[in-house]
Amino acid sequence: MVAVPISRTGESRYPQPPAASPEAAAAQLAPLSPSSDITQYVAAGTLLAGGALIATGHRRAGLAVAAAGTALALLEEQEAVKEWWKNLPGYLTEAQNFLDKLEGYLKEATLQGQRLQGILRRS
Repeated sequence: MVAVPISRTGESRYPQPPAASPEAAAAQLAPLSPSSDITQYVAAGTLLAGGALIATGHRRAGLAVAAAGTALALLEEQEAVKEWWKNLPGYLTEAQNFLDKLEGYLKEATLQGQRLQGILRRS
């Protein structure tokens, strides 16, 4: 039988971490803030799940899940949403101008098609 010496000093063989300040301990126990990485992961996962549901034919559920993921992502990027909201009237004006031009082109194409049909019917 082999004898193993045991130290009786009361000290652990493994170093103990230094005592944390009360502020650091409170910060470790504090709930996650909305700007933490977990919010981004949850938003991305929710968007992916919504896309998968839509792709598998569960359209309503997929749209609901994707909307929730989008809302969560927008909560994370509040400054970008404020900037976009401020520029929204300009975007709407540009879209209206584009649609007006498109309507003009379609009317012109319709007139040209009617002229071409008239020429072909006379022949």
